[in-house]
Amino acid sequence: MLTSLFTGVTGLNANMTALSVIGNNIANMNTVGFKTSRVSFTDILSQSLVGVSGANQVGLGVSLSSISPLFTQGALETTNNGLDLAIDGDGFFVLNDATGALFYSRAGEFNLDKNGKIVNPEGYILRGYQADSAGNILSTVGDLTVSSAAVPPNPTSTIDTVGNLSSDADIKGFVLTTGSNDAIRFTSGATTATASLITSGGLISGDAYSGDGVASAIKTALEAQNGNSDTYTVTYDSLTGKFTIANDTGNSNALSIAWTDALTTAEGILGFTADDVIAVGSSAASDAAGGAFFVADAAGTSNFSTAVTIYDSLGNSHQVTVYLRKDATAASGNTWEWFAVVDAADSGNGATEVQAQGSLTFNTNGALNSESSITYPTGGFDFSGGASQNQTIAIDFGTSISEGGTGNDGITQYGSSFAINNQTQDGYAAGAMQSMSIDSDGILTGIFSNGTTISMGQVILAKFANPTALTSMGKNLFVESSNSGQFLVGAANTAGRGGIHSKALELSTVDIAEEFVKMIAAQRGFQANSKIITTTDEILAELVNLKR
Repeated sequence: MLTSLFTGVTGLNANMTALSVIGNNIANMNTVGFKTSRVSFTDILSQSLVGVSGANQVGLGVSLSSISPLFTQGALETTNNGLDLAIDGDGFFVLNDATGALFYSRAGEFNLDKNGKIVNPEGYILRGYQADSAGNILSTVGDLTVSSAAVPPNPTSTIDTVGNLSSDADIKGFVLTTGSNDAIRFTSGATTATASLITSGGLISGDAYSGDGVASAIKTALEAQNGNSDTYTVTYDSLTGKFTIANDTGNSNALSIAWTDALTTAEGILGFTADDVIAVGSSAASDAAGGAFFVADAAGTSNFSTAVTIYDSLGNSHQVTVYLRKDATAASGNTWEWFAVVDAADSGNGATEVQAQGSLTFNTNGALNSESSITYPTGGFDFSGGASQNQTIAIDFGTSISEGGTGNDGITQYGSSFAINNQTQDGYAAGAMQSMSIDSDGILTGIFSNGTTISMGQVILAKFANPTALTSMGKNLFVESSNSGQFLVGAANTAGRGGIHSKALELSTVDIAEEFVKMIAAQRGFQANSKIITTTDEILAELVNLKR
């Protein structure tokens, strides 16, 4: 009979424990990352009244078997804090205290302490993979720290250009100067004279002209020296780079024409290298003209240009203008020259000058066939402001056919208009961090004022074979136990670990309705067991009263 009293006591204790667990669950219904705990009971070893037959066994009550958290996935709540993290799937954040002891948590409310370390509200430090100064994620695990140091500048080393050069552009670069290369010598009948393309042809000394403009000046100069009694037709073929002079049928004398012997500069530019005798009604063409690029008239001696901002060793920005000039045409394709010009304000020696140049050849399909090696007339790029001189910058127009490419991934030469579709360079100025972000793999990225992004570390997640056996330490923290198994750390979204959501928190998994139902059941269980005790007490009282 006394056994029933103790059986009732075990029932009271068990249901009180259940009410305590239910109360704790309800109390933490708004605790971030909290996992509902469940109470498990087991019956106590029974006694046998007669013999050992199982049919005669009587139980001795109930005992507590376990109180275990249920690590089910909680709902996610969005926030405005980029350091609020939620785990979607399996895994725990790894933290350590000031002594280096490790703790594990599902609660991802983090912020920065005075040293830039990512900590939870209790000051425990979040751990993860470290990153080097270049932003490469390492395999070393340590405290995750957000550095406020500025990113050092990176001097430009490469410029990549994607676009199109108009294939029907004229060969340009005809610049004539008075007394240097403007005189044309001719003989017509008994008259031998020298005509100036500037004085007689109407050109302006030092200005740049197209081939058609020079052809018009040659015609004007010839006819002016002949008193306009004879007429000529002068044309320029931009595809061959040649001037052709036709002695019109109405003329009475053959025309002998050449550049003045001493003026070899003009001979090189316009192509007339020897006397040509042109009978009436016939014509003669010059050798291929050889134009030139002049910095003093860069726009006039080039076909197209594009400007790009680059950075020196100190992070100062400078503008480099790349001029492109059609140089020659051939049956196998056209040749272009390019010149990288630095203005006086940005140049180390204070003068506007070409600091890099090269040439491009295209095939008959308009694809880049080959690129020449880059020439640095000044030894490299020299910028003002105290930066390192002779800075080497590779100006790349694509992968040419000679380099094993198709010739169509960079600059092309089609019949369409000139266009620069994309131009990039790899330099940047120094920058201070403005914000940060954490992606689903846990990679912490700093976003800097110079537009660069650098990885500063990666949040790791710990995984256990039996997470329900972890020992709770309060403050949303767990520690490893002998039954939980050893922790295995790794990046999010690997080996069964969940992903990480930034600006989100995992809510408690407490179901208030379910807890109320359990509360009622525990209350009824407590009341029922108390009845066992009171009933047994009444029976004992009757037994005592038998002696009366």
